[in-house]
Amino acid sequence: MQLYMSHTSPYARKVRVFGLELGLEAQLDEVPVDPTEDPEALVAVNPVSKIPALVTDDGMNIHDSRVIFAYLASLVPPTDLYPQPADPQRWPAMTLAAHCDAILDAAVAWRLEQLRQPGERSIFWQGRWKAQIERALDALPDRIAALPAYRPYAELLTAVAIGYLEFRHKNLGWRGGRPALAEIYDRWSKRPSFIATRHPSA
Repeated sequence: MQLYMSHTSPYARKVRVFGLELGLEAQLDEVPVDPTEDPEALVAVNPVSKIPALVTDDGMNIHDSRVIFAYLASLVPPTDLYPQPADPQRWPAMTLAAHCDAILDAAVAWRLEQLRQPGERSIFWQGRWKAQIERALDALPDRIAALPAYRPYAELLTAVAIGYLEFRHKNLGWRGGRPALAEIYDRWSKRPSFIATRHPSA
């Protein structure tokens, strides 16, 4: 399988960590690309040139990190790293995945805004994205606690989201008043899957 990715994308990192945790590293051939350059190979897989994008061994194209998660999980026996279809906890687990993606969406948008020329940056939107992230972080411990059967899944997604905040928004001070999240992040940061996929300057 070919995984189109970049080393700075948190969405790609999420898939890369998941693949390693599932033991699929030998089957995943990482193909680094810059999606902003619309490389032909990536556009052929995902016309909107977004990563991650996966080409399966039988030639199927899959994109969006949550869809790729579901596909990779289908390749291995049931695991607490992914919610099972018949389990009632699947829906709060999938909602937690959307919750963590919302953190990433706001963090990436905030980062792009910071790259604009000083006179073009929106104070309103930067403040809104920061507030969204902080509210989402505050809500995470209860959402994680509600998923005893899929604690590793919840922690993986949480740690990846926080890892991106560490990478791009160190001044946010996410640890303040959030010891449960700090414990999860510090523990997952020591795992081989996280060490192998660290963001470039992390």
